Parts: sequence; structure tokens; C-alpha cells
Amino acid sequence: MSFLAMTKAASIYQELKKKIMDGALEPGTHLVIKQIAIEYGISDIPVREALKELSVEGLVETIPHVGSRVATISSRNIEEMLVMRECLEPFAAELAVAYADDLIIKKLEDYYVQMNQALQVQDIETYGKINTEFHSVMIQASGNQLLADTIFGLIKSEKRMRMVFNIFPEILENSNKEHKDMIFYIKEGNAKAMSSLVYEHKKRSFDKMRRYFKI
Repeated sequence: MSFLAMTKAASIYQELKKKIMDGALEPGTHLVIKQIAIEYGISDIPVREALKELSVEGLVETIPHVGSRVATISSRNIEEMLVMRECLEPFAAELAVAYADDLIIKKLEDYYVQMNQALQVQDIETYGKINTEFHSVMIQASGNQLLADTIFGLIKSEKRMRMVFNIFPEILENSNKEHKDMIFYIKEGNAKAMSSLVYEHKKRSFDKMRRYFKI
């Protein structure tokens, strides 16, 4: 294959992978080679190469006589990810109480204000993005990079599922009240209360996802 064709294959691979990981291409979505080639103005060959690479990574499934589709996520896989996050994120939040400085607290307060603003206009997409940033700051503040990397890896995988706030918008208001409490516990240095709150915060949302996915 020519260098140009390989370059195109790499570009399509990156584009499709981003859409899969961001949830723009949901599990089960059919990936028609001809349609993708037309969309990007290229031949079928680099598209086939890109799909082959995504298949090796487990992001795409190729079914004989049917074609390629975004790989589905098993209920067991979802449950394993949720359980790990329920265990690891409260621990990270507990550690963050000891490591969080004024700069981190300021970031969390700013995100809380932005989430309130998004909540007032029911901008669920913006709320979800800022919510992710809020929790990312807390996770990174744990001071344990291996722990943080593990959680971020789980969060990245779960982007392939629909965002919880899109499925259950009714949890938004209570969710943000708890963000305010998290900031309070950091300021008070109450690590145990923080851990307990984050556990309940996550479990409430994840239990709804379990029911939604019938786990």
C-alpha cells in the first residue's frame, strides 16, 4: 500500500476511533465502507484498513455476510466498570481532601458555578462536560497517579455508553447539590464524609444505569 493510502487509513482510523470513544457512534452502529469512503472522499481501501485496526482493538466487530459495526458492550463489562468506579472514585476523593490546595478548591468552586448556570437553562450537554471536569480535578488531586490513570481509563471506556444525564435528567439538581457538599468537605478536611458522599453520589447514578441496561 502506498504511503498516501496508509496516511489516509490512519486519519480515518483516528476519526472513527474518536467518534466511537466519544459515543457519537453508539455500540451496534453499522459501519458501511462505501458510505464512509464517500463521506471522506477517499477509496474503500484505507477505510478497510482503518476498520481492520479498530477490530484488532476490539472497538469494531466484523460479522460474516453482514459487515462491520461498532462493537457492543456486554452487561458484564458494564457492571465491572461501574463496580470499579464505585470503589476507586470515593477512595480518590478521600485522598484529595488531604492534597487539595486553594487552587484546586477554586477550580472546583468555578465548575460548581458553571454547572449551576447550565442547570438553570437545562443545558444537559454542557452540564455533563463540566461535571466530568469537576470530578477529574478531584481525581487528579488524589496525589496517586496510578489510581488517577486507572479511573480515567474507566471513564474513557464508559464514554461509549450514553451520558447518564441524557438518560436521567431528573438527577441533575440533586447531583449539583452534592458537588457543593464535596467542596465543603474538602474545606473542612473531612475525608471520611467525602468518601461516603462520593460513593452515594456515584452509586445512585450507576444504579439507574444498571436498571437502564438491565444488568
